Amino acid sequence: MLKHRLPAIVLSATVFFLAACQSNEEHRVAKLLDANPTPAKYSVCHGNSCRLRTEVSLSPAEWAQVRALFDPAPKDAAAERHQIALATGMLEIFTGKQAGTLEDAPGMGVHWNPDGQLDCIDEATNSTAYMRMMAADGLIRFHDIGLPANRFVITAWGPSNTATITERASGKVYAVDSYFRANGEPADILPLDVWTAGWVPEDGPPPGG
Repeated sequence: MLKHRLPAIVLSATVFFLAACQSNEEHRVAKLLDANPTPAKYSVCHGNSCRLRTEVSLSPAEWAQVRALFDPAPKDAAAERHQIALATGMLEIFTGKQAGTLEDAPGMGVHWNPDGQLDCIDEATNSTAYMRMMAADGLIRFHDIGLPANRFVITAWGPSNTATITERASGKVYAVDSYFRANGEPADILPLDVWTAGWVPEDGPPPGG
C-alpha cells in the first residue's frame, strides 16, 4: 500500500517545496527594489543576483527622450505596453553607460566582464525601478506597477524572475521581462500566466503583449 502511495506523497511534497521556494524568492527579490527611484537618482543591480549596486543619475535631456516615447499618449493599454517595452530598453542604454552594463548579453550570457552582466534578478529589479519612474512622471496611465514574479519552470533558460504590471481595466497581470534580450532591446511583455508556464523567445513573439 505504501509503495503505491509514495509517488503521490513525493509529488505533493515537491509541489509544496516549489511553492515555498517561489514565495521566498519573490520576497527576497522584492526586498532589493529601490523604494523611491527618480530620474535624478536611482540605483540598479548588476553582477548577477544584485551582487553589485550602482547609483545612476539621468540628465534632463535623457529623461526627455524617455518621455518622448509616450508622445502621443497611448490610446489603450496595448499601446502603452508597447511604449513601456521601448522605454525599458532605452533606460537600459542610459543606465548601462553609467553602471558598466552596456554590453549585457541575453540571459546569463558569456560576458568578458562579469560585473557588467545582469541575471534575471538584476533585470526584474531594474525594470521595476524604470517603470516606477515612468509611473511617477504620469507616463503610465493604463497599468499599475507590481512586484517581481518568479517561476520554477524547467527550460534551457532555467528558473527566472520578471517585473510585472497589472492592466487597470481588466486586472490582467503582465510580465515585463528584459532578461532574454541584450541590453537596450525592448522588453518582452506578455500575460504573466503564459510567462509562468514557461514561455521563452524560442516559442515565438510574446502573445498578447
